[in-house]
This record gives sequence, C-alpha cells and structure tokens, in this order.
Amino acid sequence: MSQENVDLVRRGIASAESFWALLDEHVVFDTRNYPGLDIFGTPVVVGRKAVIDYTRPYWGTWDDYHLDAEELIDAESTVVGLVRERGRGKGGGVPFDRRRAQVWTFSRGRIIRWEHFSDKADALEAAGLRE
Repeated sequence: MSQENVDLVRRGIASAESFWALLDEHVVFDTRNYPGLDIFGTPVVVGRKAVIDYTRPYWGTWDDYHLDAEELIDAESTVVGLVRERGRGKGGGVPFDRRRAQVWTFSRGRIIRWEHFSDKADALEAAGLRE
C-alpha cells in the first residue's frame, strides 16, 4: 500500500486539480509548523471544500508555477515529501524559489491529513521517523 501512496503524492503535486481530487471529505490541512503559510489567518483547515477554497487563491497568484518532489519518503500510510516550489507572482512578476517539507497521510487512497514544515527533521518526526 505504501508505494501506492508515494504514487498518489506524485499525482497530487502534478496540479491543483489533481491534488484536490485526492482530498478526503474530512481532510485536515495543518500549516502551524510552517510560519507564513497560513496566509489567510487560519493555520488549520478542515474539510475538502474548505481546503479547496483555502488553496485556490494561493495557487492562483502565481505565473509559471512549478512544484517538484525532490524526495519522497515512504512511511506506510504517510509520505514525507521534500518539495521545491517556484514561480513568479502574477502582479509584479517577482520570482520565488523555496523548499519545504510536507507530510501527506492517506486512508483508502484519499488524503486525510496534509501538513507543512520548514524542515525535513520536523516532518520526519511528525511521521514517526528520524533522520
């Protein structure tokens, strides 16, 4: 089952629509461990529609947006992903390039929890792993 989850993460980072299609109805999106990502003032968002509504404006602010998996670590029902996110702002064309760690938790092929972290060590710890 775990390789299937790694494959689901690869599919989920391909596009916003692919990601949204994987969300469970009761998904929890937690940004408390990644300062600055709670751009709309809510660090924890619950529910498929709420997560879509929360993330749509974020992904809509970029031109030439790319999200690439640099490393995916299998942890049974959880996958730790080290991702690189880059693009340009639509308004001013200001480029950005950042890396972050994510923890994707699955149940029956659906994302039930999605967490963001500033570094790999914290993400691994959240997934019950160590470096």
